[in-house]
Amino acid sequence: MIDRKNILIISVKPEYAKKIIDKEKTIELRKCAPKKVGKNDYVLIYVTAPIKELWGIYKIENIIKDTPELLWKNFGEKTGITEEEFKNYYKEHENAFGIEIEEVKNLLGLSINIESLKRVVPNFMPPQTYSYINRNLINYSTLKNLLLEK
Repeated sequence: MIDRKNILIISVKPEYAKKIIDKEKTIELRKCAPKKVGKNDYVLIYVTAPIKELWGIYKIENIIKDTPELLWKNFGEKTGITEEEFKNYYKEHENAFGIEIEEVKNLLGLSINIESLKRVVPNFMPPQTYSYINRNLINYSTLKNLLLEK
């Protein structure tokens, strides 16, 4: 069930996060679909080690569910990976999910490191793949101050 109080946060490898920020990757691939968000909700881009920073945010245009074959056929060029990488990622899965990205906003070089992120989002832990943050728990004034400090 979609809960408009939630913001999705996804963990992304640095090379794919850069492609999202640069708008070269407009479909974020997942092996399971996020259930508490949908069209027009927001996704925070958390970049995994060795970076460990929040780099940006984007709006969800759509969440796609299909077979891996059809997802590749219809959206492969938008995934930011090769067909071989795609097939390897979904090799043991009957379903493939894609988050269609729109309105990407990077933090204009003002990325937020994990220590600062924990001050903005109480009890923040980097997700394995994705998790949810209740937007009411985000301390927006601290977030704004962190961005202004940089």
